[in-house]
Amino acid sequence: MSIRFLYDRQKVAVIYNEKRYTYSDVIKYVKFFASNLEVKENTRIAVMLENRPETVFALFSIWEKKSTSINLDAGYTAEQLAYVFNDSKPEYIFVSNKTRETAEKAKELTGHNIKLIDVDGIRVPDNYIPETETVDVDNLDAVAVILYTSGTTGNPKGVMLTFENIMANINGVKNVNLVTDNDTILAILPYHHILPLSFTLIMPIYFGVPIVILGEISSASLKKTLKEHKISVIVGVPRVWEMLNKAIMTELNKSALGRFFFKVAKNIKSMSIRKAIFSKVHREFGGNIRVMASGGAKLEADVIEDFLTLGFHLIQGYGMTETAPIISFNVPGRERADTVGEVIPDVEVKFGSDDEILVKGKNVMKGYYNNEKATKEAFDEGGWFHTGDLGKMSDNHLVIIGRKKEMIVLPNGKNINPADVEGAIARGTNLIKEIAVTEHNAQLVAIIYPDFELIEKNKIVNISEAIKWEVIDKYNITAPNYKKIHDIKIVKSELPKTRMGKIRRFMLKDLLDNKVEKPKEEAKKDIVIPKNIKNEFDIVAKYIDETYQVKIAPDSHIELDLGFDSLDMVELMNFMNSKFSVNLTEEDFIEHKTIESLLNLVISKSEIPFTKDNANLKKIFEDSDNVKLPNSAIFSKIFNFILKPVYKIFFKLSIKGKENIHEGAGIIVGNHQSFHDAFIVNQAFSNKELENNFYIATALHFKSKLKKIQADNGNIILVDVNKNLKATLQAASKVLKNNKKLIIFPEGARTRDGELLEFKKTFAILAKELNVPIYPFVINGAYESWPIGQTLPKKGKLSVEFLDKIEPENLSVEEIVNTTKDKIAKKINEIKMQ
Repeated sequence: MSIRFLYDRQKVAVIYNEKRYTYSDVIKYVKFFASNLEVKENTRIAVMLENRPETVFALFSIWEKKSTSINLDAGYTAEQLAYVFNDSKPEYIFVSNKTRETAEKAKELTGHNIKLIDVDGIRVPDNYIPETETVDVDNLDAVAVILYTSGTTGNPKGVMLTFENIMANINGVKNVNLVTDNDTILAILPYHHILPLSFTLIMPIYFGVPIVILGEISSASLKKTLKEHKISVIVGVPRVWEMLNKAIMTELNKSALGRFFFKVAKNIKSMSIRKAIFSKVHREFGGNIRVMASGGAKLEADVIEDFLTLGFHLIQGYGMTETAPIISFNVPGRERADTVGEVIPDVEVKFGSDDEILVKGKNVMKGYYNNEKATKEAFDEGGWFHTGDLGKMSDNHLVIIGRKKEMIVLPNGKNINPADVEGAIARGTNLIKEIAVTEHNAQLVAIIYPDFELIEKNKIVNISEAIKWEVIDKYNITAPNYKKIHDIKIVKSELPKTRMGKIRRFMLKDLLDNKVEKPKEEAKKDIVIPKNIKNEFDIVAKYIDETYQVKIAPDSHIELDLGFDSLDMVELMNFMNSKFSVNLTEEDFIEHKTIESLLNLVISKSEIPFTKDNANLKKIFEDSDNVKLPNSAIFSKIFNFILKPVYKIFFKLSIKGKENIHEGAGIIVGNHQSFHDAFIVNQAFSNKELENNFYIATALHFKSKLKKIQADNGNIILVDVNKNLKATLQAASKVLKNNKKLIIFPEGARTRDGELLEFKKTFAILAKELNVPIYPFVINGAYESWPIGQTLPKKGKLSVEFLDKIEPENLSVEEIVNTTKDKIAKKINEIKMQ
């Protein structure tokens, strides 16, 4: 059987950077490229090019010579390319001006005499006339392409795909008229992967569908291309659709009208009506989109549902390089967002005893090149290819459960698909760009690459705290216990991924252990301190080393590299203001997050030479006289009066140890179990005492106007880790210097599981610097009565007990924190044992 892949259709075949190539042009280039290849049949020829028309010409010129194309990543290093050279030993390699140097270095490393053809140097003579005007393939069992797997778990393997494998996929698309010659396809994914190679290069040429190759990857270029060329089909990876979905939904959710129309559209089944409702969104996509296809990794059902509601057919498929690539895909009109669609014709799927997806059919590869061992391991005795993915069937649709090797098995035997957890967390926030969940020390850990631009826009100083409480905690509240995230790591750069966006999970452990190697050229560099900040840098480096035992570099990120929390930043700010006679504010730490950036700001603001004094937080506390405290405790008194019978009768509240609290300044510190903790503690005090008691509370819980009025008339000093922390410390200082008391929950948040959280050190610093006693207390029963996530409290016995005071005079800040926490923890354990 012979297949004609290329002939003159008398129409445009490829568009790139405003240049149009007709089928006649493509044939001329293909034949001329082929004339440069002096090879026998079945020769291996490599292609290492960016997405450009020459990639099309090179592929078909290789097929014209009855040979095999090895399509390689244009971003390969010389070492990676050398591995391929040693493994497959191609006779030629097509390169461009951008990839030529890498290919030459790889040749030197291997010593192989591989001929380089630089496509940027090829000029087809005007008078060149090809002898024939078609590219035909006679042997369907011949290897068409070798594609090297991305190496998510080790060295890549060369997947051998035959013409029959490729045609099985193309026929699967043709079978449901998913793409026709009336369409125009946009190529945005790199051609060294089988998904874009097959469906945005080979298939369009075979069907006669114009290909628009996007030269510049930018939102402006994408918008212009979609409109100008009337794109009707786009193939993308989940990251593309997630990014677009987030941008669209953020804009829609800005207005009540947008939210209303989206809700209405969700209940309408007609895609044409949905499209009419959101015609403006469709115009932004050029107005001609018929099919959006996602592949390469799992796309969350919520994203697909959102696009469907907007009137777009966003379909998800499933496959892998070894299956050329499709095994199944959703057909528009009968798609199911929670599945990867229907199995294509001439392909069989069954499931192993452990639910692994097994495949047999015309789409399955010939094997791994030069790797008989790996080929044998991939197939069982019955000839079934083992995908390594877990799945099940649901009403003729394939459902993916997870990747067999990536499933996290916890010590308690629970299996977790990390992608499910990652998707659930990412859907709840726009602060995260990338997330990977993995197991570390028998617990689930989230590695997060935040959206730093948005963090700066939202004026967030403490990134870790914002992510921990506004993102992770929000997820943990509703997640099953075994799926809760126990720790987070914020990273400054993108997570290790393949070019198709799959996370290289085998590298995550090293990322957590800080063992990820820096590029060799970077590792060789010594720390270079710019001359303009040398003096200031030395002073700050000495201060940070002596205070925190941390070495710094000019590019050290103050939070992510040095581990500074909001209080540490205030101390650093105060040190710099005193040392360099400037007036930095907390907001400066939003825009200037590295040592170098901060010091350049210091130099631009500095007018007076350095002073010798090194003031610490005492300086902040000394400047507290002009700080305004909350107006009154009237709300506390009202609530106390109303709730007294409720706590006495309904909750049978008992109060012990009140005699341990003495007259004068002091800090009352306790565990934070529930929403009504402050009301419980207040029951221990008279109205007169309430006037002299001030709370420190998180501003996050007092965002509304009513809540702010409550705080101002309830003696509540609000702490905002992103601004005015200095003013908060000064207000707290003023309270204590005025011989009044502060009530603080040093965990900073309610317990999520009944256990104590980490104690923040603010209370200890205040106690140490102002030499006031600490009065620990323990609340019991409140977590069982009103845990986080529960709407209303339930009946139960409550108690609060005040313990012996702690004098800070002979203790360090760390010792004050530990002593206080230990005392509270010990009493909690005693109560549990009763």
